[in-house]
Amino acid sequence: MKRKTIEKVIVKKLNEWLATIDDVTLRDDVRENLVLSGGSITSMFLQEDVNDFDVYIQDVKVCERLAQYYCKNEEIEVLNGNLKEEYLKEINPDEMYVETEWGQNMSAEAIMLKSLHPGQIKLKIDGAGIQVKEGHNNDIIPDYDKGEYLPVFFSQNAISLSDDIQIVIRFTGTVEEIHKSYDFVHATNYFTFKDKLVTNVQALECILTKELKYQGSLYPLTSVIRMKKFIARKWTMNAGEVLKMLFQVSELDLRNPIILEEQLIGVDIAYFSMLIEAIRGVDPKKLTPSYMNKLIDKIFNDFDGDENL
Repeated sequence: MKRKTIEKVIVKKLNEWLATIDDVTLRDDVRENLVLSGGSITSMFLQEDVNDFDVYIQDVKVCERLAQYYCKNEEIEVLNGNLKEEYLKEINPDEMYVETEWGQNMSAEAIMLKSLHPGQIKLKIDGAGIQVKEGHNNDIIPDYDKGEYLPVFFSQNAISLSDDIQIVIRFTGTVEEIHKSYDFVHATNYFTFKDKLVTNVQALECILTKELKYQGSLYPLTSVIRMKKFIARKWTMNAGEVLKMLFQVSELDLRNPIILEEQLIGVDIAYFSMLIEAIRGVDPKKLTPSYMNKLIDKIFNDFDGDENL
């Protein structure tokens, strides 16, 4: 698609979605603070189908209000990273650890709260998330109707709406701050109602050549896993870019379940959740490569295929 066409598609999509927010003050604040960025713009430049339009909110308070707006019917608790210490004080010490088949492990709630960061919004959800299925009579969407931008999936870090809108609540801040979480350069084009569609030369070159350029990320382990998806789509990546990712990964303490969960949370696959569950509370000295290899084999062999990677 041409640049002007992409901008028109984005404006139409966002205006359709915003029109469904019946809180006028919230709607105006979201419009002023939203950033659309990521793979959707890349897909349109390549004339490929868009999977999701990823929307971020720059102001953390507006992001919190928007999350509460969509979570109110399900009564999902919305957590604000700025209140992390207050949340931790409320946990009963007896509930910090739980007995599992793997031994006494740190509870999911404790790990989730300990991984909170200032400026971050997170939903208090156990497991991979809450799926809302079409035609189901439930508390989230009593009368699900495709086309009304209603929630279809809640995860800790995002709210997915019908019609391909995904509200990413894990990151807030300026465009530059949001892009610090991005791994590959080609995804750094973005749109705001103030600036319209903003592109950069490096991103456009990567899209034109379908070449992965790693710019550094807060979540390099996720980037290594995501690389497989792009290679399957005929993108290329030289060894130097892979080395950049591996060097960043080498600086992570992946024996720490809090760090491992934070690194893998962007990979929404059930067996990664099982892996995190399995190492919670395990003595880090026991988490040797040999131990982890056996554990990973045991968990991953229970699943057929990895089409979601």
